[in-house]
Amino acid sequence: MTALTTTEAYRAEASDQNTTSDQNTTSSDIWNIYLQQECQFYSNYSVTRDANETYCEPHHDSVHCWYAAKANTTVTAPCPAAIQAPDHVVAVRFCGADGYWKNITDYQQCIDFLDGKYLPKDDTNTIVPTPEHSRTLLIMRDIYFGCSLVSLFFLCITLFVFCYFRSLHCSRVTIHKHLVVSFILRFVIIVFLFEPLVFGHDVYYTRVDWFCKLIIVLSQYTMVSNIFWMFVEGLFLHNSIVVTVFSTDAPFKIFCAIGWGLPAIIAISWAVAMHLSVFTPCWQHNSESRYSYIVSGSILLALAVNLFFLINIIRVLVTKLRAHNTHESSRIKKAIRATVILMPLLGLTNLIMLFNPNDGGSYASVYQVTNIVLHSNQGILISIFYCFLNGEVRRVIRQKYRRIKIQRILKNNSRRYSRTSSCVLSQTEMKLMSSGYFIVANPSFSDGLRRM
Repeated sequence: MTALTTTEAYRAEASDQNTTSDQNTTSSDIWNIYLQQECQFYSNYSVTRDANETYCEPHHDSVHCWYAAKANTTVTAPCPAAIQAPDHVVAVRFCGADGYWKNITDYQQCIDFLDGKYLPKDDTNTIVPTPEHSRTLLIMRDIYFGCSLVSLFFLCITLFVFCYFRSLHCSRVTIHKHLVVSFILRFVIIVFLFEPLVFGHDVYYTRVDWFCKLIIVLSQYTMVSNIFWMFVEGLFLHNSIVVTVFSTDAPFKIFCAIGWGLPAIIAISWAVAMHLSVFTPCWQHNSESRYSYIVSGSILLALAVNLFFLINIIRVLVTKLRAHNTHESSRIKKAIRATVILMPLLGLTNLIMLFNPNDGGSYASVYQVTNIVLHSNQGILISIFYCFLNGEVRRVIRQKYRRIKIQRILKNNSRRYSRTSSCVLSQTEMKLMSSGYFIVANPSFSDGLRRM
């Protein structure tokens, strides 16, 4: 089956409208027309045609947009981004000498990669078939999705605890809440992006280009917001411990501007730069663009300042321990413990991005696994250290539990007492009536008996 070119698709559509005007156009037909028009638009920006050459027209095969190509040439395109295939694993198409595409798109390499038949090239530039590589990628994808779901669940519990218990309300916990909300948004985006891939559904968000780009911009925004709220955490902690002249009341307008406002400016700047210079559908391989430094540079700057905060906090901690004549080994242990706890809470584990080997070898696999585990479990770590292991949180939860337990005991005792008292009262009344005391004590009742 030969795929139609853009021109043929338009002619076919016009013919259908003229000859079968009484038939309803399906949504699939409308969608295909939209894809062809969008592909034509991107091709016009990306390909400069030679007037003396014959070209195959741009065509969207519902997976990839194939730009205009010279006649009698074989063109390649990267596999869909969801597959995460290396650069040498590509889809192939041939443009015939007459200016028509001669075959449907050959995605066999992409399929083979998913089946574990392709791996990065060796030193001789030949493909080495190793099934473990693609299986590892799929396992990492599933781990990332699963841990993100668990993180999202933990973060929702944490946010509920912080909002429900009013006795916890203070400047520090308010900052925690903003951090938790930023991570909830981040993991919602991740789950939305990966759910179709994990469960084998149609990747619907890639069909509408503007919507796909919007999701990417939101993903960038939430990622930067996470780091900047971690920066706010580090700033507040540093000022509380080191700079004692600062007030305990946090300037929340400034903190919100840092945590929500600056990431918005950075994400919008990145989106504008990508929109004006990158014309690939859905900004494929956007991490390889030179504009990625707008995002990564701001993240590295915030992490560098947080690293300074951490070093200074540990310095002050060791100084105070020394002042209290603490044993040297004990001081070292406490400093190490504080460092281990503060590193993920201040986002410093994200500095691993500086050590990406990107060589396609075993070091790259170790980097990818470590990166995925750290990123997908950040929500769990934040929930554990800021909420579940927090002494104040545990205290108010214990108090709430005891209060509920006491209320249940009182309710049960109240019901038991009411049943017992009513039973005792009825027995007492019968005794009094039999002794005549009840009649004497109740003249109206005795008068009634006499009338009977």
